[in-house]
Amino acid sequence: MVHRVGIFALGALLAVVAGFWLFADGGQGLPGAGIENVGQQTAGRSVALPEEVAGSSSAEDSVPPLPRDERISDIDVDGSVRVDMNGNLVLDPSLRRFLDFYIGLTGDQVHGEALRQRLAAEMRQRGISAQVQLEVLEILDDYLAYRGASEALAVRRSGNVEDLQAVLDELKDLRRKHLGPDVAEGFFGAEEARLRLMLDRQRILADESLSGHERDQALAQVDQLLPEFSVQTRRRSEAVVSTSLKVSEMREQGASEEEVRAVRLEAYGPEATQRLSRLDEQRAQWQSRVAEYRRQKALIDQAGGLTAEDRQAEVEALRVRMFETEHERRRISALDRAGDDGA
Repeated sequence: MVHRVGIFALGALLAVVAGFWLFADGGQGLPGAGIENVGQQTAGRSVALPEEVAGSSSAEDSVPPLPRDERISDIDVDGSVRVDMNGNLVLDPSLRRFLDFYIGLTGDQVHGEALRQRLAAEMRQRGISAQVQLEVLEILDDYLAYRGASEALAVRRSGNVEDLQAVLDELKDLRRKHLGPDVAEGFFGAEEARLRLMLDRQRILADESLSGHERDQALAQVDQLLPEFSVQTRRRSEAVVSTSLKVSEMREQGASEEEVRAVRLEAYGPEATQRLSRLDEQRAQWQSRVAEYRRQKALIDQAGGLTAEDRQAEVEALRVRMFETEHERRRISALDRAGDDGA
């Protein structure tokens, strides 16, 4: 069980690491607080200001829209631009999320100038000083360069912990090269440290030379270095994986649905158990419909006197009769092409 859970956890870790370079689409995750001003807003470098920063809020109407604006009509901006009590820009993950949010609205690099103008307008509207605006836009340019450079790593896929470690090391170097040490640490430092500890856990789980007691001790030492929220999240994930594996094994051994329900109740509570039961019912209904569809399709396939065009038309008509939505019909068509049983 330890190794099966460890393999699943490594898959989850792969998804987390992939998130370093496969960026969210439009920042449509957790909504944030927009622009936040803390203390004075006077610090910054004394340089000439570009036009989009030097403009006033009255110029906001002329700012070009971004291609994916319609996707955020009913959600708040994720992330924020903050300054400390001395007026210095705070370099933190919230600023990174703010940039990601608006980068996600462009869709590609063609709209770089529109993106700069949009960010400047958003910051002007919230009273961010011109010098801080300039610093944010300079970081934006560096951040876009980093994102472009990091895309080459997205094609590298491996379940090997050492390969993942090498990719993380390359990303760390790439970030500091493009962003500088201060911005890179503020944007990614905590995340990098957490992922390194997660990789350490995977090495321990994969080390077959360790006894059960030695493994538990080593894992406990790693967990002491993790932030509490990471420990709790990992424990919940492992509990879900463990329960799912247990349910699968119980069903293979002929356990009743009441026995499965009792295990889920103990692990998840009544609400989640009820949702899982509904999902089980929906899955069973779908598989039953697929089985009946396959039976009737086999009769069409075996029928004599039909041309290929007539046979295909009969199959299409069968799909329309048995599957109500276009999504279901596309799904059954894909299963037909794959020769799948719909499970």
